[in-house]
Amino acid sequence: MGSQCADSGHTRQGERDECMITRPREINKIMTKLTNSGYDVYCAGQCVMASYLGDKPLDWDLYTDCPQAKIRELFPEGEPIGSRVTRLDYSEEIISDDINIADSVEGIIADIVTLEGSIQDQLAVYDLTAEAVAEHPQKPVVDLYSGRDDIKSLILKPAANAEALIIKDPIRILKAVKYVALYNFDLHKDLYELLLSSADRLPEADKDDILYEFTETINGRYAGKALKMIVGLNMLPAIVGKEAAVVSRRGAQDYETLADNIDKIKQIPLRRLALFYLCFGRNCRTAVEYLPHEEQDREYLTDAETQINKLHFLSTEESLKNYIYHNGWDKYNFMDKLSKAQAIVYDLNTSRIEGRNYILDTVMREKQPIFIEDLAIDADDIIEAGITDDQQRAEYLLSLLPDVIHQKPGNNERKALLSYAKKFNKSKFRVAFRDVKWLR
Repeated sequence: MGSQCADSGHTRQGERDECMITRPREINKIMTKLTNSGYDVYCAGQCVMASYLGDKPLDWDLYTDCPQAKIRELFPEGEPIGSRVTRLDYSEEIISDDINIADSVEGIIADIVTLEGSIQDQLAVYDLTAEAVAEHPQKPVVDLYSGRDDIKSLILKPAANAEALIIKDPIRILKAVKYVALYNFDLHKDLYELLLSSADRLPEADKDDILYEFTETINGRYAGKALKMIVGLNMLPAIVGKEAAVVSRRGAQDYETLADNIDKIKQIPLRRLALFYLCFGRNCRTAVEYLPHEEQDREYLTDAETQINKLHFLSTEESLKNYIYHNGWDKYNFMDKLSKAQAIVYDLNTSRIEGRNYILDTVMREKQPIFIEDLAIDADDIIEAGITDDQQRAEYLLSLLPDVIHQKPGNNERKALLSYAKKFNKSKFRVAFRDVKWLR
């Protein structure tokens, strides 16, 4: 962290550069254009706090006395957000095709807000002293509550209007804990007592906002510390619902171990969320469904316990290939890496994981068929062989063949596959019971 100026709003000219944060090029251009046009402009809030801590924030809040009509004239590429904000989006979202690699955002987003009063009035809407700091490109830093000292000390304190602001917008309760997870803050006792007394208001917040803030929290560098605070501050019912929040003794132990060790695993949001929900045992599905997860995420989270247990019993090439065929590579890779993360968190024996890895290496090295596209025939071959003249039926018969080839990969050749397809087409009972194991 760079050196901090301690004098609130009265920084001497010679000290100003010492206080200045490093701003992205785009932010400097916006601020320069506004100041050259005769307007004041400050950056404030989380972007300043995070910059003091050496982070590179995505979102920048800029406050100016420039009217919105003029802002939109100066920045015609901006997007109007209500009557007081123009957004300039210089970001690019990097969407990963691999569910085990977190999506990321490069660049910055700037919201240019027209002040309704002074910058001091604007800073008064922040509920934490560490946020109520504003920097101007040419003027002294405005530090309404000595927030820079608190940033330097890594302590979160409530600002003057914190209680009223939290009542008005309860999501601020979870936001404070998110800052703990992101930046390793401690809570001042006054803030702790305020959050504890206000925790029953958190369920009043929008569930989309709760999900967003909690996902950011559990994916922070200091997520374990924040998870402990969530329980200590009685925030859990707002995240998983009242029913799921009543955990068993085993679930409580799992949660405590997760909080102790979650920082040892990679910051992959869905993977960390899955480990969190697994602590709720039979209430896992209820907990997942309380917040509005996206459909695919919800499927992965609710299936996690069952799928990980299935992975433990993939001890043969046939069973492994069969699992991958019916679930796909994405789900297999996610559950595989989740089981490895679980082993790290709970210090579990990894012999089954190592055995599974060995089997998969063999399958891949020998290029054994797994999916329909790996077969030596396609649906047209089944039609040409006269087994059926119906395209849909041919595709259905084709879908039955991988299970057979998983047992005998050497039979992945045209004659053998067509023979199997012919048998399946004739015998409904054979198809119905093809996966039943009669002998051990």
